[in-house]
Amino acid sequence: MSRLYVRNLQLTGNATYIVSIPKDWVRKLGLEKGSKVYLELMQDGSLRLYGSSPKRAPGIGKSFELGRGDDPNSLIRRILAAYIAGFSTVTLSFDPELKESAFEIRRFLESSVLGFNVLRESRSEFTFYAVVDEDAMRLSDTLGKLRENVHHMLEDMHSGMGRNDVKVLERVIEEDQIVDKLYLLVAKQVTRMLMNPLSVESYGLRSAAEAPQVFLAARSMERIADHAVLMARESLEVITSGGRIPGWLLEDFISVLDLFDSSTRLLLEPDEVEAEESARRIDDALKLIRGRRVEDSRIQMLLNSMERILGYTMNVLEAVIDIIMIREFAELSG
Repeated sequence: MSRLYVRNLQLTGNATYIVSIPKDWVRKLGLEKGSKVYLELMQDGSLRLYGSSPKRAPGIGKSFELGRGDDPNSLIRRILAAYIAGFSTVTLSFDPELKESAFEIRRFLESSVLGFNVLRESRSEFTFYAVVDEDAMRLSDTLGKLRENVHHMLEDMHSGMGRNDVKVLERVIEEDQIVDKLYLLVAKQVTRMLMNPLSVESYGLRSAAEAPQVFLAARSMERIADHAVLMARESLEVITSGGRIPGWLLEDFISVLDLFDSSTRLLLEPDEVEAEESARRIDDALKLIRGRRVEDSRIQMLLNSMERILGYTMNVLEAVIDIIMIREFAELSG
């Protein structure tokens, strides 16, 4: 519940206005003499006050229980939500007879989440610890790393299809785990940043208003990686049955890869003119792919995934344009 405090504005040294702050607030944040506090001037003329505490808050834990008849997938979703929300430990309790189901949940989480490992366990309990400090990498850097890994997946996808290389295509499927980990880290960093808007610049953004667009872009790139996996599996079916990927499809895929690169690069260096040009090129590529007529259902599925990759790439471009407009508005209204 919010509390209203009233203070008299004072003038010191004929130049500086000062106002006292509540002691309860100082104690709650663990502040002390010499601690930095920050004032944010809001667009409505109000001020927001933030404290930078020298004392790191103790880790907060969350507990879940796996019972008979419970859906493991539902439990996985809730544990992932707890990780993204910022809980430093998550304990999963279960009946010893359900240990195999608990192990399946553990294997999935440890393979899908960066630095989220069981460091304490018993016959009926696993405790996951978030051992990676999300502040060690800026949000913009994590986004760049995510882009880089999706790019590598698409490159390997083209190489594997073109050379009928089963090992390369299998590697594409394995690389998706890294993308999932980076995507979840982006989600966690965005959540943490919005809980403490003062730290926006340390995350590599100019304002908290850019966070939804960053998350949308990350989500779109994660979906692109999912379609790369679908394409790898479908290509493996084609190759193992003695078929080959048509040359024209490989050429189309090169265009898809090029559009992904030129569009997602704008997340790091936004440019409105380039964004509009990339959007036009994506529209043209979509018309070409949608105009293809094939009889082989497996080739059609590859085309469908390429179409979806272009669609998600357009989502990234829209996020870029939104960020450009947010920054322009902030400059004009500041």
